[in-house]
Amino acid sequence: MKTLSHQKSFPGDAPGPFPLPVKKTGVRPFGFQNRAQTDRGNEIWLVTLSDLLMLLMIFFVVLFGMALQREKKEPPAVPAAEVVQIEPKENEVSNPAPVLSIKEKASASLEAELITALQREKGQSDVMIERIADLVTLTFPERIVFDPGQARLKPTCQSTLEKVASFIHDRPFLFVEVQGHTDERPINNSRYPSNWELSVDRAMQVSKALIGLGVNPTQLSVRGFGEYRPLLPNDSDAGRLTNRRVEIQFSVSPQS
Repeated sequence: MKTLSHQKSFPGDAPGPFPLPVKKTGVRPFGFQNRAQTDRGNEIWLVTLSDLLMLLMIFFVVLFGMALQREKKEPPAVPAAEVVQIEPKENEVSNPAPVLSIKEKASASLEAELITALQREKGQSDVMIERIADLVTLTFPERIVFDPGQARLKPTCQSTLEKVASFIHDRPFLFVEVQGHTDERPINNSRYPSNWELSVDRAMQVSKALIGLGVNPTQLSVRGFGEYRPLLPNDSDAGRLTNRRVEIQFSVSPQS
């Protein structure tokens, strides 16, 4: 029986046959090749999806551009009411009368009623009634109600003030403002240092007379303007005479 022994060769020994070197190969794990193929498949469908999204984006950009071009070409729609042109008829007036507001209608009626109530009396022909917008003004010249530089009412204006008081008393919705006015000639005495005080006192005396005749004091207010609201220039006697006056202004009360 032969026994095999392993001998080692050392340098200097006789040459003999040597085995060829064999390259060791490691064992590849199971499924390595399949995973590589799967990764390549994933990359392919990602590329396809990105191309599809790019095409969709281009498609929507083209649609948006076409919509903008269509809006630029089409003129804006004009309402039918603006297209129709109405030509005035031959019988129509080119400048129709202005439409009065509710307050202006009330003041117009108030003016007519005041004219009727203040029937002209002897010596009272200079009393004036004027309407501007929704305000009716009754003007008393100085010579009818006061002596020059004084604020005591003349007896001759009593009957007119009674009619004014009755007119106000029957219309509790009225707001009444009594105003005093003078000319520019200065006044300076112990009672009235200036025309302002004189104008206020005259307006106050007329208001007190109206209250004494039955007017509700809550309907009245008093203002004095002195020489600062003239009707005419103060360069003549006639102008100064016109500017010395007392005005009673009627309007519809805001509470009505």
